[in-house]
Amino acid sequence: MILTEYVIEREFVNKFIQFTFDNPLVINGIERRLFLWGHEILLPDGKGNYNSGILDLIGTDERGEVWLIEAKLNSNKEWNSNIWENQLGLYAKSLRKRSEQEIVLGARRYIVKESAGTLFPPFILDGTNSLSEAFCQWASSLTKDKKEGLTLYETTMRKIMDGEIIQCVLSNEPSQGIWENRHKGDSTARAYITFQKMIADVVLEQNKVVSTSFEEGHWSHGTWISFIQKKNEVKPTPDKIPLLLADGVIPTYERILSFILEIGWNGKYVANQKAFRFDLQTVYEVPLRIHIGWIDADGQQDIQYRTPYQFGLKFNIDFRHFKRHVDTEIWETGYKLAKELAEKGRYNIRGGEFSIFDPYWTAEKVKDLRWDGEMYRFISQRNRDYIGLEEEQHDLNGVFLFLRKVIKH
Repeated sequence: MILTEYVIEREFVNKFIQFTFDNPLVINGIERRLFLWGHEILLPDGKGNYNSGILDLIGTDERGEVWLIEAKLNSNKEWNSNIWENQLGLYAKSLRKRSEQEIVLGARRYIVKESAGTLFPPFILDGTNSLSEAFCQWASSLTKDKKEGLTLYETTMRKIMDGEIIQCVLSNEPSQGIWENRHKGDSTARAYITFQKMIADVVLEQNKVVSTSFEEGHWSHGTWISFIQKKNEVKPTPDKIPLLLADGVIPTYERILSFILEIGWNGKYVANQKAFRFDLQTVYEVPLRIHIGWIDADGQQDIQYRTPYQFGLKFNIDFRHFKRHVDTEIWETGYKLAKELAEKGRYNIRGGEFSIFDPYWTAEKVKDLRWDGEMYRFISQRNRDYIGLEEEQHDLNGVFLFLRKVIKH
């Protein structure tokens, strides 16, 4: 999608968000108020490897039905009758695999009004500390009591886990042909909203009898902080890295993710407790290893504007394949590249065994040291990795220049 199309689509989505603040959806003559509680949620496509996708909106109506909403302008080349199956269906599959903790943290930036370029529900109060509390505030705006808000929250979680989700396309013009040619014959609920001139025309297909009873579940109703504290329960996959990052660092992560996809990353990775990693082939026919993940915010690193317990970001470049190569010339080339990275991106060796800026340390002397070849952004103990400082973007540009030069793409 070209930039102007993205801007137009975002404006279209914002108008729809604004519409829901004061207007219900009318379905077969029956009104349903809709609470949009998630915006631009990063989700993989559910096929195994990481292929990025961004779900435009997720919400719950007053009957407890959960709506996944993907906006498509009629001018968008992706606008066709397969979108319910090939995009929304994969988002639903991916979302179903998430825990309550991961779903809540995915909604946090929107509820706390940190998402850029969008509108926020007027009934959500500043300082709201959980998605559960946000549901209670929505219920209050509908003159319902707190218990009903908590029940709607629990019903939302249950329906996501059970896959009972309405997959909805939001478009600026009607298209009878696209709707009629959609995949049919299963129990998936699908909807089509035509939104024009602040009027929403809704078509809903539900082949399955939907329960409107509200069942109690075993949900924690955790706050942002209590869920962030349970760091070990979130695996650092590419779509989940933002869940625990400080808000000021998330745009940096998004830049990195976009860049590595641009230069040829195929979406395959291996994840450990705090990072995911993958190899990219270089023009020297020896791969570089890339590590992307979380770093702790200790006393020496004051991450700006962060919720307590949030992480900073690591984006480490690893020359281990050069260092372990049997050909000495290959390692000498790798070490020259490591020095070039140090100059362009202010990176240094991880582990502190020596300084790569010290001319004493030649490739030959470094070869037998314990250093495994991994490098990270390091200027000082208080200025390392990516923690939201303005100067980091200059260094990141240098890293991008380096990678664009050496990666085979």
